[in-house]
Amino acid sequence: MKSKVYFIDFTTSFSYTIFDKLKCIAERSHLTDIFAVKDNVAVKLHFGEYGNFGNVNARYVRFFIDLIKSSGARPFLTDTNTLYTGERSNSVDHLNNAVRNGYDYSVVNAPIIIADGLYGMSEIELESNSSFTEFAYIASDIYYADAMLVISHTTGHEVTGYGGALKNVGMGCASRKGKMDMHSTSAPIVKEKKCTGCAKCVKWCPVNAIQIINKKAKINKDLCIGCSECISVCPFKAIGIEWNQASDIINAKIVDYAYACLKNKQNKVFYVNFLNNITNLCDCTPIHGIKEIPDIGILFSSDIVSIDKASLDLINESAGYNLFQKLHPKANVEKQLIYAEKLGLGCIEYEIIKVN
Repeated sequence: MKSKVYFIDFTTSFSYTIFDKLKCIAERSHLTDIFAVKDNVAVKLHFGEYGNFGNVNARYVRFFIDLIKSSGARPFLTDTNTLYTGERSNSVDHLNNAVRNGYDYSVVNAPIIIADGLYGMSEIELESNSSFTEFAYIASDIYYADAMLVISHTTGHEVTGYGGALKNVGMGCASRKGKMDMHSTSAPIVKEKKCTGCAKCVKWCPVNAIQIINKKAKINKDLCIGCSECISVCPFKAIGIEWNQASDIINAKIVDYAYACLKNKQNKVFYVNFLNNITNLCDCTPIHGIKEIPDIGILFSSDIVSIDKASLDLINESAGYNLFQKLHPKANVEKQLIYAEKLGLGCIEYEIIKVN
């Protein structure tokens, strides 16, 4: 049976605003049916690294907060801390960064809780039946939330190829230990001919695994945790990944973590994907990339696999080719979806319903 994915584009007029369209699609998709009175609802976002403008606009988030409150539930915005340095590696900086990026209480009408604690160590250990993951380490406050609304900004990604709802849940709901587990196979390598010794990678490495020696970056693999931040920040594309199935394994582990995260929330999670400001890299980078294609629209679904598959199909239709496969040819984007369907997270086949 095909899952339903609801779609609106960004066109508006003097007769109706984007918020009128959002109200219509929320009603058609029965978004609020999953919330009960006094449910504590985690609204899972990516607040965006400071300097990146791709994150979902706070005014959209306010719409969803007010919608959840209208059902009698109690929403809070949430994300987890990062492995790498920057503005989101601990809860103090992360909260300040979220406010700077527009998610102040006066705007969004909800509190922010960084779900894995001050340093990313507040977690629940869950058993996994996967051959890729023995245990999954999920942020405590996401695990204990009664329900979840996952709002994702779809982008490319230098390791996984694509980032949507599955990555937002699988990677984004993991504690620091969980993120280290998922990145454990993605050891970066320096392409010396391209390296200028600018040391930007040194600044961003969270474990001081990189040094500049003879004007070239050198990575200590014994210290490296595989977070791949150096790949993202290098302005000369001088750092890559050892593609010994690393991307496939990370994608599989992301799915394993998503499965573990969602297991205690049957019929209590809903997904919204924003298909705008679609760039080569994810919102974790401190720079905002060039938009690859025109803005497309917003998708709603209760199926995490279907919404990501529909997002990819609409993006490829707009581009006229497989956009993320071209941008990241060594990452197989589809494998993540196939594995997620195999685990029972959702369906690849879907019915798209355009809401007018």
